Parts: sequence; C-alpha cells; structure tokens
Amino acid sequence: MSKDKKKKDKKTVYIDDGRTIVDMSAFGGSSKKPNNRGPIGSGFKDKMRTYFESVKLMLLPMLLVLGLIAIAFLILYLLLSLA
Repeated sequence: MSKDKKKKDKKTVYIDDGRTIVDMSAFGGSSKKPNNRGPIGSGFKDKMRTYFESVKLMLLPMLLVLGLIAIAFLILYLLLSLA
C-alpha cells in the first residue's frame, strides 16, 4: 500500500524563466567576502534621492486628502453648531 502512494506522488519541477524576481543571488552571501557592500548605486546619496522623489509623488495626494477631511469637518461643525 505504501509503495502505491510513493509511485503516485509527482515530483515538482521548477523552471527558471530568467526573470530577476526569481534571482536571489544578489542577497545574503557569506561573510567571507571582504567588500560585500551590495549592488552598485546604493549609496547614501542615491537613497536620499529616491526618498525625496517618492515624497514628491505623495505630497499632492496627501494635501488633497487633508483638504477633504478639513472640508468634511467644517461641514459637520457648521451643521451641529446650528442645530
């Protein structure tokens, strides 16, 4: 009976399609490498540039949401203060 189950189990086959999302060779690594600083272009200046570019993208939507919240608060305040 156990031999029949072993024969029916299918082996999983993994196929590398060459996409970089599957490639994890750039992460981890051993501590034997003396200059394991990560990929090129990951310096402090590049990180700050990326941070400020993302903040610029989020600034207008954030101000829009804050404005909508302020308008809703003012409408509710006027409605409840007049009642």
